[in-house]
Amino acid sequence: MEWDYSILDRSGYQIAKISKELLRMTDTYVIDVQDPENALDALMFVLAIDAEKCSRN
Repeated sequence: MEWDYSILDRSGYQIAKISKELLRMTDTYVIDVQDPENALDALMFVLAIDAEKCSRN
């Protein structure tokens, strides 16, 4: 259902895990980042996913 995502680096190490919270009035995502230095990249990834989903409608 396109609710859960993992961002992996080239060696397969998980950089971030993104999951969508259910039963919310709006789309709400939880971003779990292993290293704070990757937080902005993970946020941009989630924003890109949300923008792509919004463009479908």
